[in-house]
Amino acid sequence: MRNVLKTAAALALGGALAVGVSGTAFAAGGPTNLTGKGCPSSYSNNADSGTYIQTLTKKFVAPNGFQYGDYSVVFYNSAGIKSTLPVHEYRCF
Repeated sequence: MRNVLKTAAALALGGALAVGVSGTAFAAGGPTNLTGKGCPSSYSNNADSGTYIQTLTKKFVAPNGFQYGDYSVVFYNSAGIKSTLPVHEYRCF
């Protein structure tokens, strides 16, 4: 019985670690979230075996008084093939 409990605990811990590792890997992928970074004119980061380049296309003040920036997003994979992604909006502060 003791061995069964040890095995069950080890499997549960292993499963939790696998979820945590995959969650971390997912969070690290994609373009960088620029909220709170002051809305730079451009920003690039390496992730997903390539490079994301975000370029500010519009900066505006919303009715609530907060300033936002719209960014065009382009991804270049390791072979240099370009993919255009949907526009991302971030709050500037």
